[in-house]
Parts: sequence; structure tokens; C-alpha cells
Amino acid sequence: MLPRSFLLLTLILLAVPLAFGQQPFPDSAEAFPQSSELPDLLTFANGKKVETKDDWRRRREELIALLLYYQYGSVPPKPDMVTAKVGQTREHRSGPGTVSELTLLIDSKKKLPMRVLLYKPKTPGLYPVIIKEEGSLGRNKDVPLFLKKNYIFIEYAHNDLDPGRQGTKGSAQKAYPDFDWGMLAAWAWGGMRVVDYLETRGDIDMERIAITGHSRGGKATLLAAALDERITLAAPVQSGAGGAGCSKILGPGAESIGMNDKPHWYHPRILMFAGKEAHLPFDQHFLKALMAPRALVCLESTDDLFANPVGTHATTKAARPVYALYDREAYNGIHFRRGGHSYGTADWQHLLDFCEWAFYGRRPENGVTPWRGSPIVRSDRSRGGKPDFVRIGDPGNAGDVDYPRVGSFGAVNRVFEIGKHKVSLADYAAFLNVAASGDDPNGLYHPEMGIRRADTENDTYAHSVDGEKSNFAVTHVSWYAALRYCNWLHAGDPERGAYNLNTGERQPGANYFLPTEHEWYKAAYYDPKEKKFHLEPLRNAHKHKFLAGLSPKGSYGMLGAEDLIWEWTESKKGEQFRGLRSDSWFQGNNHQAKGHFYSNPDLKLGNIGFRVARKVDPADRKEVSGRRAPAS
Repeated sequence: MLPRSFLLLTLILLAVPLAFGQQPFPDSAEAFPQSSELPDLLTFANGKKVETKDDWRRRREELIALLLYYQYGSVPPKPDMVTAKVGQTREHRSGPGTVSELTLLIDSKKKLPMRVLLYKPKTPGLYPVIIKEEGSLGRNKDVPLFLKKNYIFIEYAHNDLDPGRQGTKGSAQKAYPDFDWGMLAAWAWGGMRVVDYLETRGDIDMERIAITGHSRGGKATLLAAALDERITLAAPVQSGAGGAGCSKILGPGAESIGMNDKPHWYHPRILMFAGKEAHLPFDQHFLKALMAPRALVCLESTDDLFANPVGTHATTKAARPVYALYDREAYNGIHFRRGGHSYGTADWQHLLDFCEWAFYGRRPENGVTPWRGSPIVRSDRSRGGKPDFVRIGDPGNAGDVDYPRVGSFGAVNRVFEIGKHKVSLADYAAFLNVAASGDDPNGLYHPEMGIRRADTENDTYAHSVDGEKSNFAVTHVSWYAALRYCNWLHAGDPERGAYNLNTGERQPGANYFLPTEHEWYKAAYYDPKEKKFHLEPLRNAHKHKFLAGLSPKGSYGMLGAEDLIWEWTESKKGEQFRGLRSDSWFQGNNHQAKGHFYSNPDLKLGNIGFRVARKVDPADRKEVSGRRAPAS
């Protein structure tokens, strides 16, 4: 029997013709059922299962309708004609090809212009093609990689269609005023028009057309390829939210729907799901599935947290069933590297390797096809100190500046204490010896924590830590495990006490607890003498090799906020996330949020830990026999 929430979604979708514009979808997020799971790709709106390739062809239309209506806006159909006005042709400075300046004229009546640079090898065709969206043409130093392999490389000027400025309509929107498309849709449409032009040439291998783009260009790249099946390979690079990332699964530092400060990129309807992602009837695995059975590779960085490498990996995994339908699982690829938000030579080489393999079956020279990457992050553990708490006084202080899309934090009306350091491996091992010495149904232990687990003669587990690592911060801990740790500190029972585990709510009289975002923020940044918060400058994780040990910004003595391990807070964010805090940022766009992010409470990652807070009066705290008690 189908669950009630799924039946409700079925009724909603059945009431809506799938062709855009005939009848709108609901204009309320709450009209869709709530679920933390990614929507099923292989189930029709009427509840029937997709079982054949013909079924999938019909299911595709349902996916496209949702994506365009809520996220990108409607796009014009293929124009009747795309012609090219040829300008100068010159030798490429690297030697193996030529560069031609073209202006594509889109539509025989509208003649919408879009500039193009076409790099052509000197060797004979038919040529495979790489298409790249660009803001400024002619600056790519890695084009020779492709010319030497006999690829045509094309750059098109996306700004000719939409300049990407809020409040400014682009030439594409002016030419097609009956369509409610955002910037990303206009840029994607431009990529499709390049393919129209390629069809008019006689030297193109139309079975081998790839498109790529970086960041917001990567979002447009994936949309273009999803909608235009003439494109046989897509390579979005660090495209994040609205691209290859995920809205329902957010790793630490990831951009969310509500954090988007550039609404003109999308259709305004997507913002109705900000903080209500649990109601979202689609996610970005829809775009990836629309690529099947064609080739897809996402080029990512484990350090580029704003682009959500955790969520991007999740959408790649979620799209696999559709690729499996075609027996093409290997063509749904993902690759991770270290480093910042950029499209460098190593990324271009990975794209070339993937094209050579997908188009011709040629493996890289080292024989490895590394397109099943993992977003696992193992942060350097902050070296803390002995368990200790610091007092956070000055109750009733005002909060910090009300930052756009973020809000004001730091207002706390009571005195409390907070851990001077994050919870350590030694502290957590003591907890495991009580809470997970036998069965561990709640997954409190993780083999990557750095805690040894050994069998005992009593058929139980004993957990221990090497002495030199005892004060390192514990990671790979879910939000729920952190609540159970607080319960254990409160009165010795991991399942009850400080928190109701069914609701996640702090109970009256809780002695130990996760700090709220307000409490964490005040402890980290507040100066009671000046009555202000010292948030700036945020620590740049890419420029500080060792962040641990930097002086704290606040006046209370809380340490370790600046390292690369994020910390769970008690605060609920929307309907399915919990707040995370860190004084480090990982990409330029993080400035807009001032380090404010949230994540799924069940995630266990190598860059998430936690610290606890407690009541001030020791008489209100019951010390637990047998635990490693934090000092007063």
C-alpha cells in the first residue's frame, strides 16, 4: 500500500497537465507532502512504476515540468534558424589550430545575436566538440589540450543573452517576452543554440557533443544538457545549488535555497521552498537522471563546501537507477579533488580523459577511470585541552547585526557555561563504553572517528584512544548522537534526560545540552565591555594551513571555533535541518552568510563535531558515575 504522503503528491500531479502553461502547479510548498527523502525517479505521478525505457521517456516529461515551473522558468522552443556571421579567423597562439570569431543570429526574424569563438584543429574532421559558456571569450589557456586531440572547442558569450544583473532583462528575455525564464535558463538556451549551429556545418561528429561550465555556468550547462538530447556529454564543474548539488541534503557550508542572494538566476517560485525543503517535489537528481543514458561527469572539490560536495555525491547516487535502466551506470560519473572554487588545468584534463573514454573507449594513460569519487573529508583534528567549561555571562545582551537572508544571532537572556573545547575523543570513548558497549542500533560509533573498538571476554566492546590523541575533537558524529551524549551527561541514560529524542526538544531542567546558535555565537564573538560582536574577519580555510590555536575573537575563552571542524548546534533550521557553526569559511560566497549554515541531522562526516553547554549552578547538575566528567 502506498504511503498517504505519496498518494497526496499523486493527486496534486494528476490534477495538472504536464505541458507548461496549461494549468499551474500549486503555489504553496505546503501543498506537497513532507519528506526528507529524495523524490523517486522511477515512480510516475499516478503511482505506477517505471519499468521500461519507453516508460522513462514519459516520466521524463513529468520531471521537466516540475523543474521548469518551480526552478528555472519556461524556455522558448528551438528557433526556425540559426545562422553564423563569420568574422576574423587567425592562427591559435599554441599552434595546433585556428580561432574563428563568429556571431550567431538566432531566429530568422528576431536575429538575436550571440558571439562565439570557435577553435578548430588543423587535422581533418569529423570533429567531436566541447562547448563552454563564458563571460569573457578567449581567455582559456587549456584549449590546446583539446585541439591536440582533434576536438573543436567552442566558447559562447552567455552575457549576450542575459547579463546576469538583478533587475536587468537580457536580450533573450526581451526577444521572447512570453516566457518567464531566469538567467540560468537563458544561458542554457544559448548552449542549445550552439548545437543548432553545429548541425549546419558539415565537419561535426554530432554523436560526440560535450558541454561544460563552472559554478553558475555549470548550473546552466547541466540544464542545457538535460533538456537537449543532442548533447551527448555534460560536465558541470562545482555547480552546487541549482546545478548538480542537492537541496534536501546539505553538507556543512553548503548553499541552501534560502541563502541564495541572486534570485534572478532562477524563477521566483523556487524561493517558496526556502526553509521548506522537506516539501520540495523534486531535487537535482532529476536533472542528472534526464541525462541518461548520455554521459555525465561532475567535477568537484571536497574543499569547496559552498558547492555542496556531499549533496552532489548524493544526487549522483540517486540518479543511478535510471542509468541502470539503460545498463549505463558507468556513464554517471563524479570526480573529487582538493582545492578551491576554480576550473583549472587538472579539471580540464579530467574532462578530456572522460570524453576520450565515453566517446571512444580510451582509458587514461594510467589506466584508471576515477569517476566514482567520494566526498569524504578528513579534517585535521584540533588539538584541544583538558575538559573544561567557560562561563558566558552578561545576560540580556542585544544580538548582532541582522544580516540579509541570515538574521541576527547572539542575543541570550541567561547565564550559561560552554565547553572550552569541542568534545574530545577520550570523552566520547567514555560515552561509547556505556551507550554502545553491546549493540549499537543508533550508530553512535564510526570506524573513522579515531577511537579503537575491541572485543572483550564478556562479548562486549571496549572503546579507547591513544594518549596523544585523547584531546583531539571527535568527528563523524550525527546530531542525534550529540543529543544522546548530552542525555548521558545529564543523568547517565543516553535515551532520555536532557532531550526528547522523538522531537529533538530540550527538556526543562536539562543540565547539559547542545548550545543554540545564539549561545554558540555569543560565546564565540561577544565582547561585553564593548557590547559588540567581533565577527570579522572570518578565517579563510584556504589561506590558513593550520587554523587551530588562533586567538579567539570573543572575550569568554571558548577555543577552537576557527578550525576546520564544524559544530552541531541545537537550533532547528526549516523542517529538516539543524544548525552548524564554524568561524572558518571555505569559499568567497560564504561572506554573504557570515558563516551561518545547516545540515541534515543524520550526517556523520569527518568535518563535523560538537561541544556541549551546561547550566551554571553545579547543584543543578548530576555528576554521572563512571564518566570522564568535565571540570567545573
